[in-house]
Amino acid sequence: QDGSPYIPARLSNFDIDVFQQDPSKLANFADISGQVCYHQTASPGAGTFLYNCTAPIVGRYVRLIMRLASIEHLHVCEIEVLVSNSSFEEVYLNRLGDTKLTNEPSITLIVNDLNNCLQECLQRRSTHYCTAFNWVTSTKSCQLFSVNPFLDLTLNLTSAIGTHFYSEYSFTL
Repeated sequence: QDGSPYIPARLSNFDIDVFQQDPSKLANFADISGQVCYHQTASPGAGTFLYNCTAPIVGRYVRLIMRLASIEHLHVCEIEVLVSNSSFEEVYLNRLGDTKLTNEPSITLIVNDLNNCLQECLQRRSTHYCTAFNWVTSTKSCQLFSVNPFLDLTLNLTSAIGTHFYSEYSFTL
């Protein structure tokens, strides 16, 4: 016998953890816990299951981990993660004073002040994927960009007195 009827019983005493940062890049990866989305003590048996977080959790990385597991290996055929829109999101920005991004902006607007420019970018995150902007103080020009926040933009930045570049904070800096 290949033991296949016993494989579903191996999945027990597990947590589904959610992290805002990639936990595999942390030095103490094996010893840390994310926010526990769901905990299952007994084996659910064979089949397909839907596990819902007991409370809404903001995060990007999901880990299935067996606690106090036996020496058996866990075999999982497929995991699908379903998410819903968050009502809360933290966005961090880097500011480079007297610097501008030379890329072609996706949208250019004239607004009253820096806060309005920031608000325009945040409101367009879902439709235009605004992740950065130039604020030109002399003309009140707000230049919105859709750039990958994980890429090095150094070659596309230039000195510009009175223009300030803001970009979404990247955790990989």
